Amino acid sequence: MRKKWKVIVILVVGLLILTSCGVQTGNYLTAETATGWWQTLIILPLIQAITWLSNLFGSLGLAIIVATILTRLIALPFTLNQSKTALQRDALSPEVEKIKEKYPDKTNRESQLQMQQEINQMYKANGVSMTAGCLPSLMQMPLMIAFFQAFSRHPLIVGSEISYFLGLNLASVNVLPNYIFAIVVAALMFYSGKKMQGSGNNPSGNMMMNIPMAVMMASFVIFSPLAMGLYFLVSQIMMNLQSFLVKKPATT
Repeated sequence: MRKKWKVIVILVVGLLILTSCGVQTGNYLTAETATGWWQTLIILPLIQAITWLSNLFGSLGLAIIVATILTRLIALPFTLNQSKTALQRDALSPEVEKIKEKYPDKTNRESQLQMQQEINQMYKANGVSMTAGCLPSLMQMPLMIAFFQAFSRHPLIVGSEISYFLGLNLASVNVLPNYIFAIVVAALMFYSGKKMQGSGNNPSGNMMMNIPMAVMMASFVIFSPLAMGLYFLVSQIMMNLQSFLVKKPATT
């Protein structure tokens, strides 16, 4: 539980960073204005890639969709490992409960440390990685910040007449389309998390962890350019497809 809360704290800090940056209208990032390794090696190449894809497909929205799919495919080995780890932990939840019953005194720090060590040893004996579940979540934060800054400073998005996709302004912030995207993205994220966690040893606790994560994701979408909402929407669709494919063998 504590590890999950650490991930949530990291996401909250990331949200504050994103929303404090704001959409820098007219402050486009180019090869001439890029400074520092982050802008030069991360943000600028991402902007250039989106521009190239936009020219290739003749649509900025399609370019964002393709760029999102490509980045998710690159991260697929890590997210698949995360999903498999979640299923392994869910299957071992009865064993975890048995261990917890041996240490009923939650106020005894030494007892709780022994309990956690025994749980960790049990996971290790069953081949469950202790870091596989957290690593993909930590990797997503720099990726989200990179896309946010790329969308906020892309000349084809901010202050451009061609930033429309299916009639939606990809540069819009905190307007009705952002809220609609936010609701859909949050619902997809909640469903995906619930599906992957299964019953677990604390289903109500798992659900309570999913709710703040979904709310924070919705906040990202509302207060970011709508292009970011499109990125999150495609990402969550792919995550739901992944969770379906990972879960399917166990249900057939």
